[in-house]
Amino acid sequence: MMRQTLAVSGLRDLNKAKRRDAILDAALTLLGSRDSNDITTEEIAALAGVSPATVYNLIGTRGEVIHQLVARIIEQLGESINALDPTEPIAAAQLIIDQSVQALVSNSNAYRQVVSIAQVTAGLRPGAVDPSSFQVTAMRKARAMGIIRKDIDPAGLARQIFLSYSGAATLWSSGRLDDAGFLTAARHGLFTALAAAATDEHRDQFLKRLRPLSKTLDNKAWAGNKP
Repeated sequence: MMRQTLAVSGLRDLNKAKRRDAILDAALTLLGSRDSNDITTEEIAALAGVSPATVYNLIGTRGEVIHQLVARIIEQLGESINALDPTEPIAAAQLIIDQSVQALVSNSNAYRQVVSIAQVTAGLRPGAVDPSSFQVTAMRKARAMGIIRKDIDPAGLARQIFLSYSGAATLWSSGRLDDAGFLTAARHGLFTALAAAATDEHRDQFLKRLRPLSKTLDNKAWAGNKP
């Protein structure tokens, strides 16, 4: 009887997860061609093949649906990081940047709106997971391995990397950076911070990765914003 109960409970959770994903996918589809203010919960529910009550029960209001789109990216990012070699903290740090950018640009029209809304209301709706926590873990490992200096606070460094990423995301969401420029700017922030914090032995590797990114930003991404 215990096994049967667990099986039923597991199936119920799986069905909830599938319906949650269907709701989020529907919202993303609508946001791809519509303004968020013009989309109703009823439209999201209809496209997802569920009732409006199911949207409220599984996720919440329309605004919460927007925030759950960001939360889903963070969840997927955590799964990818867990699959990495734990002795490769810099690979993890770049994956955090690259995968999150790739997820957002997969539907630029939709996620530009999502990022704008999420940034405005972030203080009112803190997520279950601090997005910078992934970088904190990577930087702590990097310091333990002698990649960054012992006098560097890994949590502070990680949050600086996250702030740089958030700045790039803001420029992208407002249309001042295109998709490629978003990735370049986010990587530039990562390797700028790493080069500044690196031990002498490792600094050159970050500078070598930083130089072409700086050149690309100067020649392309920042060109339209120069005085």
